[in-house]
Formats: sequence, C-alpha cells, structure tokens
Amino acid sequence: MTPNRTTSTPIELFELYRREEIDALAARLDVERLHFVGTDMYTNYFKEFIDRLDDDTFAWYMKYHFNICERPDMTGISHHTLDILRKR
Repeated sequence: MTPNRTTSTPIELFELYRREEIDALAARLDVERLHFVGTDMYTNYFKEFIDRLDDDTFAWYMKYHFNICERPDMTGISHHTLDILRKR
C-alpha cells in the first residue's frame, strides 16, 4: 500500500488577496456584507506567548481581539480573514 501523497504544488495551495480584490469579487454578487473579520490578527505573531497565558489574561486578550478584529484599519495585519456575506 502506498502512502497518500498530495499532488498540489505550492502555487495551488496558497493565494493571497488584497481587500480591494475581495471587495471587487463581492461586488459582482447579489450579497450584503455582514462582517469582514481578521481571524488571527496579532495571535500569529505572539502565538507562543499567548499559549502560555493564564485563563484570566487570555480572556482579556480575547476581549481585545474581538474589539479590533473587524476594524478596517486593522484587518490587514491578520494572516487569515473571514468574509461573511448574506444573499439578498
């Protein structure tokens, strides 16, 4: 039995989009945007530190995260975003 192997090349696995490109795609659809969220924000930069936080400090960090994760001037720092749209 041969092990499963991926056949994708890196170019097929990762694509980067700017917010302007995402907005242009959404503009072609009959949708309204509910949320555009930076899902990881600073977490990716501080992941080892954040993993070591106690529960109370982590709760404060999450409060901070949820306060900035939809700010248009901040979502660009996130490695991943989530665009939540609703059909009209």
